[in-house]
Amino acid sequence: MSIDASRFSDAIRTIHTGTLSEADAETIVALAQLAVDADGREDPDEIATFFAIGKAVYAHAGINDAPTPTFAADEDDDERLQSLANQLTSPAAKELAYAVAFVMAVADIDLAPEEGAMVEALREALGIDEDRAGDLAATVSAAITPPA
Repeated sequence: MSIDASRFSDAIRTIHTGTLSEADAETIVALAQLAVDADGREDPDEIATFFAIGKAVYAHAGINDAPTPTFAADEDDDERLQSLANQLTSPAAKELAYAVAFVMAVADIDLAPEEGAMVEALREALGIDEDRAGDLAATVSAAITPPA
């Protein structure tokens, strides 16, 4: 899969109008990393997508040269997901976090059961209803294309 950077930036601005805070951007990218790690596999396309998405999220927050986060936490993934979800400061940031995590879960074109479960757990933790989650997924999916 590849990300069309301008279309992804447009999707981000559609989901989250206005300025994204630096803290929310960092939290969203950390949640995206949880989605990457959910199935225990990381393929090169998935990693490239993660970096492209992280760059776009940071740019939306006005952060131009932030390092892509890595983390080693003493929390298990479920606790970390809930902790990160609780840190987001607005409904728009929560919706953007869901959309970004969704893209990362489908980045390898093979939605593993663990990835599906992670995205569903995140949707619930963020308090996003299923219909809205479908709308967000459709909006952000317009910026991605399957591999050739």
